[in-house]
Amino acid sequence: METLIRFSTDELGLEALKAKSRSIDNLPRISSSTEQLFALCGIESRQNLNSSIHKFLHVRIKAGRHIYLSNDKCEMIYLVYSGFLKSTWADTNGNEKVLNFPMKGEMVGVDGIAHGKFANSLKALTDSELIAIPLEFCKGQNIESEIFRNHMISVMSQQLVNEQKSSFIISSLPVDAKVAKFLLSLSFKFKSLGYSEKSFLLRMSREEIGSYLGTSTRLKS
Repeated sequence: METLIRFSTDELGLEALKAKSRSIDNLPRISSSTEQLFALCGIESRQNLNSSIHKFLHVRIKAGRHIYLSNDKCEMIYLVYSGFLKSTWADTNGNEKVLNFPMKGEMVGVDGIAHGKFANSLKALTDSELIAIPLEFCKGQNIESEIFRNHMISVMSQQLVNEQKSSFIISSLPVDAKVAKFLLSLSFKFKSLGYSEKSFLLRMSREEIGSYLGTSTRLKS
């Protein structure tokens, strides 16, 4: 069940909000060039890029379907182009833990690089579109690949920091504080994408939020 969170009345009208959200276009594509990929990643480069060499195919996935499952062979990583997703890990008994809720501009699938198989599963919570980035590109010797590798290192470093913060939140804060921290983090994400930071839909269920936060407590409507 989707939950509407409102911090206060949004000052932006619908048309103004739509215009603001197009700072990075959200129109469906068949593929993206290196330049378009870098723009979505937030990579700024002063070097001359050959944007026509590489074309990164887009993958569209319906809500409720998996992009990949744990132990699937990893031949590419993905960048979320649109939609909301859920990353999960399950133990040998099938107990599932929600790890993250990736959205536009976030890189997913890096957990599969180390051993050539995805450690986690990725599921679409809404109809979504992802950019497929072959591992061959990540390992290439050209300037575009080198720039992207450096970006990947930064992303993985930040993910490690975020996981450490999440562990602290889950282990030490009371339930109300956990929920507040979670909502604030989503607010910051929406703001960075040009959407309203004060009024937004939670695309995940209360149970999924509880799994992520390590609590069975349900959010109040």
